[in-house]
Amino acid sequence: MSEAGGRFLRPPILVGYTYEPAEAYSARDEGRLLSLRIETSRACNLRCRYCYAESGTPLDDELPFDALASAAAQAASLGARSVVIIGGGEPTIYPRFRELVEHVAGLGMIPVVFTNGVAVTNELARFLFEHHASVMTKLDSLKPELQDFLVGRTGAFQAIWQGLQNLLAAGFGTPSGPGRLRLGISFVTNTDNLDETAEVWRFGRRHNIFLNQEVLTPTGRAREQLAGKIVSAGQVRANRLELLELDRREFGYDWLPYTPLPGSGCLQHLYSLYLTIRGDVRPCAPTKFDENPALHQDGAYPHNLRRASLAEVYGSPLFDYVRHIDRHLEGKCRGCEHNDECLGCRGFAYSEGVNAGLSPLQALRSAYSLCFK
Repeated sequence: MSEAGGRFLRPPILVGYTYEPAEAYSARDEGRLLSLRIETSRACNLRCRYCYAESGTPLDDELPFDALASAAAQAASLGARSVVIIGGGEPTIYPRFRELVEHVAGLGMIPVVFTNGVAVTNELARFLFEHHASVMTKLDSLKPELQDFLVGRTGAFQAIWQGLQNLLAAGFGTPSGPGRLRLGISFVTNTDNLDETAEVWRFGRRHNIFLNQEVLTPTGRAREQLAGKIVSAGQVRANRLELLELDRREFGYDWLPYTPLPGSGCLQHLYSLYLTIRGDVRPCAPTKFDENPALHQDGAYPHNLRRASLAEVYGSPLFDYVRHIDRHLEGKCRGCEHNDECLGCRGFAYSEGVNAGLSPLQALRSAYSLCFK
């Protein structure tokens, strides 16, 4: 999008994490992955109240390292250009984390590391920079007490902030090319921190940091610990328009305000797969097909790497349906003129739908209720 005369620019991307809409649709139509997201362990050094995975302690049946390494290799054979090491817990405390980063980089893909930043030392930051990783760290609030509350640990803000400073000192604040960033901050918007998102946004833009603003999703730990803190469609609208005006006025960027991630659409259902630590494959983290008995066969979820290859999962009727969800959307998402770059948040629609008693596919294709178009 741009204003007549080319006054505005598209916002920058986080290399390996976000892909332009044309790339997403092209990969889908050519039968290629662009990225694989993988969990390493449920072990975590925080207890985030919004955690979709309810992480904390390791599970008894977590995939071994060799299976994770195999999944990355399988993704590369399907055309993937990046592996997002999203954790399922905190990946930097996974015992073979560095080996996994080296393995992904050795396959010619970009390691994209999601971390809360607590364990990111100066030395680890340099290691990640030298292995051409992109890093997404956490910053839900600039208020220490609120950040500590949201992640369930006193003193977490200081550790998170120090980890961010270590990443900046290692060079992650320098783009790898025009509009191509290597550092991002993820913050989960809820009614407690909504009023400071503009301040976080401005901080990120000024430091060449990709901004990954997610909306609190009614799944996992959030259903109990943050009940009543989900922002309304009206609040989303006001916040998005405030951020868009800020971007236009101060940084010269323009973007579609209806997409799930402001300043960056989310089309991952078209080009990505999500691998849980138990080996279950989902379209994305909150689209928990594996937990829905309606999708089980003979009492088990069939789309698991212990039962099928990544290629077999990718080629299955269910995941073909997911990749072509643009053909099945319902409500105001159906036939929207912006479907070329926005399909609504399918993970939010799925979570909300199954919580209301819809079948898995009904939930997946339902309208994104937070869209204010």
